[in-house]
Amino acid sequence: MSNDTYESCTFRRATPILVPVATIPSARSLTDRLSRRAWSRAGAIAEVLATGPTRRVLAYTTRAVLFLLGTVLIAASVAVLLWNGLGPGPLDVFIGAVRARTGMPLAPAVWLTFGAMTLAAWLLGRRPGVGTIVAPMVIGAVMQVMLTGLDRFAVPGSLVLRVTAQLGAIAGIGAGAGALIVSGLGAGTGELLAAAASDRSGHPEPRVRMAFELSWLALGALLGGPFGYGTVLVALFVGPSVAAGYRCVDTLVCRVRHQVVSTRATLVAYAA
Repeated sequence: MSNDTYESCTFRRATPILVPVATIPSARSLTDRLSRRAWSRAGAIAEVLATGPTRRVLAYTTRAVLFLLGTVLIAASVAVLLWNGLGPGPLDVFIGAVRARTGMPLAPAVWLTFGAMTLAAWLLGRRPGVGTIVAPMVIGAVMQVMLTGLDRFAVPGSLVLRVTAQLGAIAGIGAGAGALIVSGLGAGTGELLAAAASDRSGHPEPRVRMAFELSWLALGALLGGPFGYGTVLVALFVGPSVAAGYRCVDTLVCRVRHQVVSTRATLVAYAA
């Protein structure tokens, strides 16, 4: 393996911060910790991008495939959360409220919500990338198709099975988000809006992102969105899930690239 390939596959690890056991965190430090905590898939993606290694340069075809697989996997996983009935993530609670209040089908509600967020971020000075625009279109359509198919089946009566399905869907979101991060085809809509608002307001991006997520959750719940204790599971586990999904996808891509380079070198040596 060449030095370039080796360096691109190396993860940078943050220096651990040791906190004395007897130290009682102040209200401000507790607020800082909560503001840096990822509560939704958008926050989890932004957290990985902020603390993870620099993304390697991939061929455009590989990036496009990763992007497509990631968006489809996220859409299918969110559809499972909606079908399961335990409660989706904060933004999906808000989208559910939009559907309840307007009578819109799922896909147009997704497109309207993400379109408004993208436009707001653009007006605030953050230009969307290709992935930022295309991803909601794919996610909305796939979610609609998946949810329609899932609605043909009865939701499991066992709470254990429903919680298992909830956790499986969260894992799917993590893997899909990991593929999107590695593809590098533009920031997600939630990340873009939080970054734009942070630029304008001067407040740290993690706090701005947390404010948006809490607002989506509160407004969605007040307007009749599908809030439930499953939403708490999403908030607790989506951050670790996205981080793990990113590591898995990044490692897999690294191994595939190494195998391709080795095979190519073997063929060139054989031909010579």
